[in-house]
Amino acid sequence: MPPRQDSVRLPMMQPIRRPSIIDQAELELRNAIFVGDLRPGDTIPEVQVSKQMGISRSSLREACQRLVRDGLLTQIPGRGLFVTTMDAGTLSDFIDYRLGIEMQAATNVAEHVAALRADGDEEQIPALLFPLRECVERTRRALAAGEVIEAGNADLDLHQRLAEISRNRFLVTAMNTIVILTRMGTFSDPRGYGVRADLTDTHEQLVAALEAGDASTARKLLRESLRALAARLRGDVEEQDLVRDPDLLESDGPEWTTLEGESPAL
Repeated sequence: MPPRQDSVRLPMMQPIRRPSIIDQAELELRNAIFVGDLRPGDTIPEVQVSKQMGISRSSLREACQRLVRDGLLTQIPGRGLFVTTMDAGTLSDFIDYRLGIEMQAATNVAEHVAALRADGDEEQIPALLFPLRECVERTRRALAAGEVIEAGNADLDLHQRLAEISRNRFLVTAMNTIVILTRMGTFSDPRGYGVRADLTDTHEQLVAALEAGDASTARKLLRESLRALAARLRGDVEEQDLVRDPDLLESDGPEWTTLEGESPAL
């Protein structure tokens, strides 16, 4: 009979925790930037925002510092926090970074498709790429209905899904921030928020390359598309065939809660 064990040896594990107030505040700010409630150049007044969120100023500060770290907010000593505005140099660096992430994701997906086909598991390929095709159809419907912001959402979702099906969690984490930074760049366009009229054609070509397991063509298409985006936002090229939403041209800034007896302050 084996000896009785009075204790069980367990590996070291971290306690499971629920999302913290700071996590939730960070998510709220990220969402506000993504949907355009917070635009490049908008200020984040600490007193009003913490009051509106119902959290302490110290919790808001920590949430904001996470966004500063990711480049979504900019801290100017003596002035406060602002939603980052991308200048030409920053935009070029960002596109280079995005290219590295997305081309690796496309390579992973194309190689996975090629491996499935080589193993005789070709029937799995449509299910693998279905999320991308779903985004293509969303883009098509949005453009047909003149819903420019929804077309942009579907476009960014396609790139996010590409990272997700690459099965690399680091690429997914990077894309979580990249899609918001991209939205900030497009909101910074002084001519107004716009998307390419031929967006679905570009998407279909990318999905076709992935379905063929052609990583080289997929990378080429991403490179051309993202460099064209950078050139447009920098104003380096003449106006392309774009669909714009005049209602998204300017922002008067967010309406923060004003505390009774206090003037708005950073």
